[in-house]
Amino acid sequence: MNTLITMNKLMKGCLVVLVLLLSACGAQDVDLKVVMAGQGSITSPGGVDCEASCTASVKINPPFIGNKIVKLTATAAPGYEFIGWNHRSCTAAETCDLEFSGICADQLICSTGLVYFEETIKPVFVDSTILLDAGWSESAVCAAFSSGEVQCWPRSANDEVGQVPPLNNPLQVAVAGNAACAQVDEGVQCWGHPNLIPNDAPLLYPPMEMEMLTARVCVIDQEGLKCWGTAGEISTPAVVNPTNLRKQYVETPQWSGHQFCVDDDGEPLCW
Repeated sequence: MNTLITMNKLMKGCLVVLVLLLSACGAQDVDLKVVMAGQGSITSPGGVDCEASCTASVKINPPFIGNKIVKLTATAAPGYEFIGWNHRSCTAAETCDLEFSGICADQLICSTGLVYFEETIKPVFVDSTILLDAGWSESAVCAAFSSGEVQCWPRSANDEVGQVPPLNNPLQVAVAGNAACAQVDEGVQCWGHPNLIPNDAPLLYPPMEMEMLTARVCVIDQEGLKCWGTAGEISTPAVVNPTNLRKQYVETPQWSGHQFCVDDDGEPLCW
């Protein structure tokens, strides 16, 4: 019995060593395409150092001895400001934990690690001397400039959010997926995919804060918190003194994702 137990332990130990060796041999170089807008640099300890659009070779380790996350850092050039990435892994922050997707190489137990696919990421830098406001989503980044122009950089070149209509004195911009909105002299004007454009905005009284999620837009104006979507005005939580309207990643045991948040008399409230 003792001999059998010892043999089982040895076999398990050998299997672990074999898996680790196979995983080590499976470390691979994967291409990361950086499509740069504006002036800045993208760097990573994983092997990325781009000051213009480039293709970098990133070494990815199989899951048994590492992971598939590559930390990227965006650094704006003098006179420029970083306003966001176009990638599902990122936020508007200057750092992004880029997640490479892959499949099992052996299609059985992944003892030889994963085969990873090339990724494309689009960092956006803009001239800070004329920037009025910027909006970010996983699918597009937009900016409003003092020249009266709004420009959007969607993940897909054919995305309707990149087709910005004429706007009358845009001061703020918000973007969510395949739609975007700007604060203009007439109130709020939106564009993008026809099925995702918020309609029938309530009366608004600037100055205001504005943010978007999916096909919904919320503002804080002189009267308080107001939200509307594709079917018009939608209900909002009861607030007393809302400030700092934002979209924020929230994780609970039941759900995780981005929600609208405000600070109401200093207390965070999300919905």
